[in-house]
Amino acid sequence: MTEQAEVELANRNGRLHPSQRRKLLDFNFWAAVVLVLAGLWTAALAITDGAAAALVPILAATAWFAFVCGRRLSEVGSGRLVVITGWTHDFGKVHGKRPERGQYPIYLYTIMERIWFTYLVVQDRSFRLDDRALRERIQPERTNAVYLTPRTKTLINVLPA
Repeated sequence: MTEQAEVELANRNGRLHPSQRRKLLDFNFWAAVVLVLAGLWTAALAITDGAAAALVPILAATAWFAFVCGRRLSEVGSGRLVVITGWTHDFGKVHGKRPERGQYPIYLYTIMERIWFTYLVVQDRSFRLDDRALRERIQPERTNAVYLTPRTKTLINVLPA
């Protein structure tokens, strides 16, 4: 089991901790890998059957999913993180209407979408906080540091600044 202090130290140094790789190599990544393999297999079948017209959309979709996989792998390979530090305002529970963007660089709100969900908004990019441990580390009405990957802007961690 990885110590939280090790993870925090790596993040504060702008690095992705090895235990956090699963946040990038998640179900979406592996689904894209499967689709790339299926696209290559289907393209090979189309070539052997002489159906060259079917190759263009198959190869286009395969190239897109390969790009998505490559981008995630490059994020894991580089291990770099971008930190955004700022005052974190908590709007609490909002009913019906989400808070207007641009009021705060970092803010939280909870809204009813069949059940209550909490969102963290960082520079107009919204992240649903499904991880309770991450949600508990965010300290509202204080300065927090939000750690994101540079290219895909995936939320990795939030720590008090």
